[in-house]
Amino acid sequence: MKKHLKILVLENNPADAEHIQRELSRSGMLFTFKVVNNREDFIITLNNFEPDLVLSDHSLPSFNALEALTIINHNYNIPFMIVTNPVSEEYAVSCIKAGVNDYILKSALHKLPAAIGTLFAENTQKKEKESLEVLNRQINNSFKEIEEKNTNLTECMVYTGALQEALLSGTSKLDEVVSDWFIYNKPKNVIGGDFYWFEKKNNHLIIAVADCTGHGVRGAIMSIAGTLLLNKIVNEKHITKPAEILQTLNYSIYRFFKENSSRDGMDIAICSIDLETHVVEYAGANRPLWVMHHSGLQEISPTKHSIGGLKTFVSHEYKTEQVLTEPGDMIYLVTDGIIDQFGGIKDKKLKKIGFQNFISTLRFKHLIEQKVIIENFVNEWMGEHEQVDDILIIGIKI
Repeated sequence: MKKHLKILVLENNPADAEHIQRELSRSGMLFTFKVVNNREDFIITLNNFEPDLVLSDHSLPSFNALEALTIINHNYNIPFMIVTNPVSEEYAVSCIKAGVNDYILKSALHKLPAAIGTLFAENTQKKEKESLEVLNRQINNSFKEIEEKNTNLTECMVYTGALQEALLSGTSKLDEVVSDWFIYNKPKNVIGGDFYWFEKKNNHLIIAVADCTGHGVRGAIMSIAGTLLLNKIVNEKHITKPAEILQTLNYSIYRFFKENSSRDGMDIAICSIDLETHVVEYAGANRPLWVMHHSGLQEISPTKHSIGGLKTFVSHEYKTEQVLTEPGDMIYLVTDGIIDQFGGIKDKKLKKIGFQNFISTLRFKHLIEQKVIIENFVNEWMGEHEQVDDILIIGIKI
């Protein structure tokens, strides 16, 4: 429920209006309260006051609740509750059928604050469900376009890649806030399941690097869903704390793929960089953060739970870690593709320790130069070995 509600009361008895206001104040609810007692003032106040909720007596001398509700239904989208003395059962039923959200007797006004809280909680759930359904339709429409426009797998992968590329955050946003950075992205196939995402909110740069289940078309589909959901979580729900983003994303992925009984999910690391204080907040789902300080490389460990990946929803508590950095420090967000890659003279996986040792040698290099060195290192390490997974590495200088 909103922290501060604007409530319009349609009531011709001042004593009853004061009683309603008193009960709401006693509950601790924060609100602005306006009372009208006729049709003309009701319409004017709807337009000027823009209420979040309408409370109406069932009948006034020249106006009644059903007439007021008709105006609301035709021109506005505002919750409507009747607060009245006892009326007939037939009238109460007709009100509910007409769209009244709830019905409270004036003799039981102590129930009104709880009823309002329940109403807004249900409305919030309804809006979230509708929003997810819209998002689901968008994805399904995208998939239908892929199926309709492509007649073979190669064409499908090219089209999915174009859709995936269109959804990736434009690097111009990074140029606006940081001067030294790189993105090294090497999918196993034409398209992949690793993706990056970033957004500037207020004075923070929020960055995500994710490794989706599988690669190719399967991974790309999950990456598209992940990108759309992150946009919704941060830009529409205004959730910006890394751990809260992960918790919301975990539930959103479950809701999004529930009907398909999918076990797909992702490992992901999210950072929020305060562009003034240089404090980095981080939370990870199976993906760590590496910070290159002047004194050496620091690893921040993630929570050992993926996002999604289960048929039934399991809530995990992700933890936000705060890292103090200084100008010149560098952060690295990495999927596990390079760590699990076979190669070298012993034909073994690079592993985390091998990656850390390699990254540590780049300590005094500009990040643009680091990208070239990383690309050469990956190619030399792989040699003639097949690439086993998508590889994504992002480096940013604080």
